[in-house]
Order: sequence, then C-alpha cells, then structure tokens
Amino acid sequence: MKIAVLGAGVSGLSAARMLKDKGHEVVVYEKNPTIGGLARSRYVNGMLYDPHGGHILNSKHKEVMDWVFSIYPKENWQYTDRNAKIFFSGKYVSYPFELSLCELDADDAVDCVHDFVLSQMGPEPDNFKDWLTWNFGKSIADFYMIPYNEKIWAYPLEDMGTGWMRGKMPLPTKKEIIRSVILKDPKERKMPHSSFYYPLHGGIQSMVNAIGEGLNIHTDFTIKSIKKVNGKWNVNGEGEYDKIISTIPLPELPGVMELPEKVVNLIKGLKYNSLTTVLFDCPKTDITWLYIPSHDYKCHRVGYQSALTPYANPDTTRGCGALEVIGTSFKVTDDIVNDNTLPKELGFEKILDHQFSEYAYVIHDKGYDTNVNGIKEYFKGDSTFNLLGRWATWNYKNMDLCMLDAMELTKDL
Repeated sequence: MKIAVLGAGVSGLSAARMLKDKGHEVVVYEKNPTIGGLARSRYVNGMLYDPHGGHILNSKHKEVMDWVFSIYPKENWQYTDRNAKIFFSGKYVSYPFELSLCELDADDAVDCVHDFVLSQMGPEPDNFKDWLTWNFGKSIADFYMIPYNEKIWAYPLEDMGTGWMRGKMPLPTKKEIIRSVILKDPKERKMPHSSFYYPLHGGIQSMVNAIGEGLNIHTDFTIKSIKKVNGKWNVNGEGEYDKIISTIPLPELPGVMELPEKVVNLIKGLKYNSLTTVLFDCPKTDITWLYIPSHDYKCHRVGYQSALTPYANPDTTRGCGALEVIGTSFKVTDDIVNDNTLPKELGFEKILDHQFSEYAYVIHDKGYDTNVNGIKEYFKGDSTFNLLGRWATWNYKNMDLCMLDAMELTKDL
C-alpha cells in the first residue's frame, strides 16, 4: 500500500516506521523544519532544552519498550528514579503530596489526615473540583490539588469531568496515606512514571531521529488540502495514496478538508490550553520535577533537564531547568522572579530561551465525550482515513501509549 502520514511527531513517526518495516510505501509530511512534534530537543549555549515540556520514556507495555530499544539501544539511555518535589509554604515537600504529609508542619499534617479519613463519604461528584475534595478531603484539596489543577488546566474545574484522571494522577488508598504518616516515609508507591529512561545525549530528539531514520519525510511542508479523488487520497493535489494517517490537531482539519457542518461544530466544541516554557540556568539539583501549586506564582512546574542526563549542561557544576506557564497571555521578561513567575528560592540566574506551544493539554470538559465520540464516529465511516496521536484522537496520552496506538493501528491496516 501507499500511505501518507500527516505529522512527524512520535505517533506519526512510529506508525510510519512500523509500516515501512512491513514493506509499505510511506510518505510523511511535517510542517516544521524539525521532526518530533512536541517531543523535540535543542541546545542553547550548550544547554539541553525540551521546549515543549519534558518527555521521558517508560511503559508497562513490554512490546513498546522492546520496540524503542530495538531502534535506539538501551545503552544510550539513562535510567532515573523520579525525585519530584512540591514547593509548598516555602519548603520542598516530596511528591505525591498526599503520601508526604509527614513532611508538613504538624498542624497542616493533622488537618490533612483528619479530612482524608473522613473523605469519600456520600455520592461521588461528577465534576473535577468537587471530586478532588470528595476523594482527598478538604485540606489536601485546598493545599495542593485544587490550586495546582487550577493552574495547569486554566479552566473551571467544576466544568471538567472526572473519569479522565484515573491512571494519570496518583490515587493512593487511605491505608497507604496513614502508613506514610506513621512511618514518616514519603516514598512513592505504584505511581505512574516513578522511574524512567531519558537519552544520555541529544535529548528526546535522539530517539525521535532514530525512529525517523530512513523514512521519506517532507519537512517544512504546509498541508493546504486533503482530498479523496476516485478512491485515492491526495495531499495538496499530489500523490495517490491508498490510506491517510492523520496526526493533525482536530481543530486544524476543517481548514484543509471538507467536513460536514455537524462534525465541524463538534470540533469547535473541543477545549485545550497552550503552554510557554522558559529555559534558565540554575544551581545543580537532583530534583527531576518541581510542582508549584501556589497562585502567588505564574509557573506551575519546573522540569530540571540537568537531572535527566549529566550531559545537559556543559558546566557540570551547574544545572538547567525549564519552567512552564499555561495560557496564551504570558509574556516572557528578563525579570521572571520579581514578576512572580517563579520563586526566588529556585536560584534563577538568566533566561536562555523560551518557546510557545499552541497545543499543550487536552481539557476534559463536560462536553468532551459528546464531541470526541461524535468526531470519531464520523471518521470510522471511511477506513482509509485514520486518526492517530494525542491531538488527532483528542486524548492526552504519554509517548508509550502513542506508540502502542501506532502498533494497534498498523496491525489493523
């Protein structure tokens, strides 16, 4: 078969590589000059930068890990146990917050444990804000869960559903929380991504480049039209493809292909947010991620690139990190401490680079299921046009699950 893959992010590249290895003729179209989508890396003054947020590799799916390591061998990766912290009331508290109550001031810890023991009474709420209080108790929700989620989603939590977060955020039991307090043991248990792999050299771009090696990829390619003519698909009026795999964000599709008004309206109903990251020089640290729930600061998280690989900063006595701010209105200035972007305690030195990403997080608002299910049902009507990836299926999935979806799709094709 002759297949066109639209978009050279992790999903598109994975599918293209798998299909090529099965003997199909595959052409990949990418609008950017560099492949990788959100999983891109670059160097700034010798410092490593994942400009669209940190991307790390781990998976409970052995077939995914085996596939990646067959392309980019395991010896090229550093294996790391996550050392995530939460900046709370001027101190560093271990992540996850609810398993680290022993690190809080005594009165705050007592309030959190008391409220958590009394939590999960009555019917389970159907909105995310009330669910956080119902599930964790008022104190944990007020101290951390609600303010952090208000920052990362920048969307009314009461207008979001609840089913999406299972498997995406820690959900320890009451017994686990009580045990962590009694034993004064904040260690993570059964937490997603509690350990992971990251390339020793070149950032996550190294894995991306390895997957894309040998593929027919057209970069700097702007897709203007996707049409089916006489049973074959063409892109910008060229090519005769048996099948299309699209990783294009759904809101972009109505501009490049004809869709029924009903489907266009469903797409218009989708919600998402944007992200700005800022690379900065900082003291060396073994913290991998720092979460900042307080609304006193614009930044909600810092990812320390220098904790992922020892080769992130040419000065091995220093570190480098990338702060993250949600929304479209954030303006990067040279004074990100005094303008309350991030706490001064982080030892910010200077801005090295920054990047805006239009598409950052899928928002699971209460209309999510209706909109997404309706869109997918329409595209199921033509087996020659397939949606794949975070933004084409409108599902916030980590890299490993994107690769798994690519495996399943290529099997079906």
